[in-house]
Amino acid sequence: MRKAVLAVALLAWLPISGGAASTSVKSDIHRCIGEDDLKIFTDRACSALGARDRAEEPVRPAVLNLPLPHYDCSRKIDIFHDQVSAALDSGDVNKLSGLYHWMEDTPNSADILMDELQVISSRRLAGIEVESIELDGEEHPTRLWLDQYVPERPGHTIRTNFNLVMNGGCWWLHR
Repeated sequence: MRKAVLAVALLAWLPISGGAASTSVKSDIHRCIGEDDLKIFTDRACSALGARDRAEEPVRPAVLNLPLPHYDCSRKIDIFHDQVSAALDSGDVNKLSGLYHWMEDTPNSADILMDELQVISSRRLAGIEVESIELDGEEHPTRLWLDQYVPERPGHTIRTNFNLVMNGGCWWLHR
């Protein structure tokens, strides 16, 4: 009985398939967008379904290599110095703001500070210096001084300072 059902199903399929069973698969797959932006995959033209063509999706690699997140903070002042320098060299306000200690800032003061950091990060760095004080025979960094070129006055520099704050074992900039 099972073979008979299979034979009937096969015979019913033959007229649809063009008269003969084929081992090849049609490779033309149309990617369409239907009503309500619904994705449709079909072997027919999109217009036959009342849908529109959509662009090919990029081929995804078999292995996705994501960048590693950066969770480490600067526990040594010389590494922090290099991070501030790199942030300023890149001109990226987001990198610079990532080195700032935001714990005591209000939303209003944070907006004002971000504007200041944007200006600071837009200037080319001429020099960077860490100021320290000596306590109990040890050096304790307290300030970071930035010397930057003033774009409106070629050859002139402006000096900006930040307090250095140690919090959670990490160095941070603060105003």
